[in-house]
Parts: sequence; C-alpha cells; structure tokens
Amino acid sequence: MSSVSSATLPALPTELLTQIFTLSTALDSGKTLRSLLHVSRRFYNICAPLKFHCVTLTTSLGVTRFYQELERCADAPTHLRRILHLYISLSLSNVHADAERDIITQLFCIIQTAAETLQTLTLTYHNTLFSTSVFGRLFRQSFPVLVELTIHGFYPFPSPMSPNELPAPTPSSDFLPKAGSSFMPMLERLHLGGNRNPYGLLQLSSLDKCFPRLTHLAVSGLLMAASFVEEIKSALDEHLARRLGPKDTSCTNGSIALGGTLARLPSGLQSLVLQPGFMPLVGLRPGITDSAEKKDSRMMAGLKEVEEAEKRGRGVVRVMLKDRMQTSDQVSINSGLYSDWLDRMNGARGYW
Repeated sequence: MSSVSSATLPALPTELLTQIFTLSTALDSGKTLRSLLHVSRRFYNICAPLKFHCVTLTTSLGVTRFYQELERCADAPTHLRRILHLYISLSLSNVHADAERDIITQLFCIIQTAAETLQTLTLTYHNTLFSTSVFGRLFRQSFPVLVELTIHGFYPFPSPMSPNELPAPTPSSDFLPKAGSSFMPMLERLHLGGNRNPYGLLQLSSLDKCFPRLTHLAVSGLLMAASFVEEIKSALDEHLARRLGPKDTSCTNGSIALGGTLARLPSGLQSLVLQPGFMPLVGLRPGITDSAEKKDSRMMAGLKEVEEAEKRGRGVVRVMLKDRMQTSDQVSINSGLYSDWLDRMNGARGYW
C-alpha cells in the first residue's frame, strides 16, 4: 500500500488564489496571510500586496514596530503599503508623558499613511491626559474613503473644516473642498463610546456637515446622562418635523436649544443605537451615591421613553436601546470592540 509523502496545491489560477487570500485577511486580522508569505515564492508574490490590508495594534510596542516597518518600506510601490482596515487599542500606560507623546506621533504617522485607502477604523485610547487631543486630531484627519469609524475614550465633538484647514491647491487638483467641508465625506457608520454624558453632540458638532453620508450612529457608555437623553428627544422631534414638512409644528414644541442651536440628527440617519454604561451599586465604588443613582435612573427612564416612541412607529429613525454594559473593565470593552470590528469586515452586523 503506497503512502503519500507530500501534498501539493492544485494549480489554481493566480486570480483565484488572490481572492482566497484576500478573504483570509479578515478572518484573523491578517495572521494567516502573514504565515502564507513564507510558504513559497509564488505565495509571497500574491500575498505581499495584501500584507497590510488588515492591521491590529494593541500595544505601544506594536505601534512602534509597525511604524518602523512602514518606514522601511517608505519607497516601496503604493500598492504594497495599502491599509484598508485598522484596529488600534491602547490602554493607559505607565510610561513618561514624553514617551507617550512619541507613541502618539508614531500612531498618527501610521494613520496618515493609511488615510487615503482606509475603509474601517477602530481606535480605543484610555489615557485621559491625552485622549481629547488624540481624538480631536483624528477628527481633523482627512479620510476620503472611510465608511466606518469606532472610537472609545473621552472624545471631543467633531466639526467640519475651517478656512485655515483647507488644502493648498495643486495643478492636479480636480476638486477643492470649501470651508465647512467634511474630513470624512464617505462615512456611513459612526460609533462613539467613552463619554458618559455627551450633551451638545447633536447641537454643537454639526454632524450633517461632518458626515454628510452618515446612516448609522451609535453612542455607548452613557451614565447619568439625562440631559443628553432630552437632547436626543428634541433631535428626534426636529427630525420628524423636517420629514413631515414645515406646516407641522406639533413635533417641535418641546425642542431644546443650546446657545440658540436646535438639536439635530444627520438628515440621512436611518439607525440610532444607544447603550448605557456600567453602573456599580451604591456603596460599592467611591462617588456612587444615592444622588448619582437617581440621575442614572432618570436617564434610563428617558431612554425607555425614546425606545417606546420608536416602537409605536412615531419616528422615521430606527432606535435601538442596547442592554447596559456589564463591566467597565477596559480589557473586556476592547475585546468586544475587536470582535465587532472583525464581524463587520466579514459582512456581519457587529455592534449594529
């Protein structure tokens, strides 16, 4: 009885192998693909352009190493440095502030390299000393083809381009953005997490101008955010009134304004997902008092009212109220966001 001493791969066309290997990048964030690079010269030639399609960075050391790798291939053809999907999760570190600034600089060099081709991005950053500036800088980066963005940390509100941020004209420029243009003109899904009470998000941030194609918005980690819930109610009223026409004013009677600006949802919004954050029991954590619990209960009652109004078919935006987060542990939160990111790349619903 003869035995098979070795196995050979069927002579599949290069186009078919490319398609198979491309699908593998989304299964495990590119780990399988990087192994395939070492199988044979043919496999290497097929996989090399796909090497950076899907990148995961979860440590400061990982950021530095990937930054150095991009530096080494800075002169390589553009198609060998194309990044399509990027997941970055950096927890609070014990390094000196100057070292943290160096990591942030490297991080944004990576993001700028990826920006022209990036389609999905998840960024979690838990260092409260720098988080506002990091997310603020991210919102000022141009992503021409980004369709899905998830951030988790203490974020500022996004805003459109100001006159001094307009790019300089070049001979090859077919289109020049104007003041008020979007940094992310193709973004369809936005998930904001980590700000316990983002009151003003729907009034001050001009979401319509920032993300003109936005269809899905999620806000998670809400705590004691009764004022933000009232803002949501007002924005839903205004959104419904816009759909019904200028003659119907019955839906805007309760609208609230901050600085004279009405709360407003993006005009093309189809789905709004809201999720309360983890709330410890009174006495189990310093700062959690009866007063805090009452504020949170008021927020939860308001969220239920929003959900019930949507179930009765009152609005034109689908509102989903997710179960309260069961932990505030950063590792668990990051794990869930990573799973959602992989799911979305494979065509699943993910967080949505």
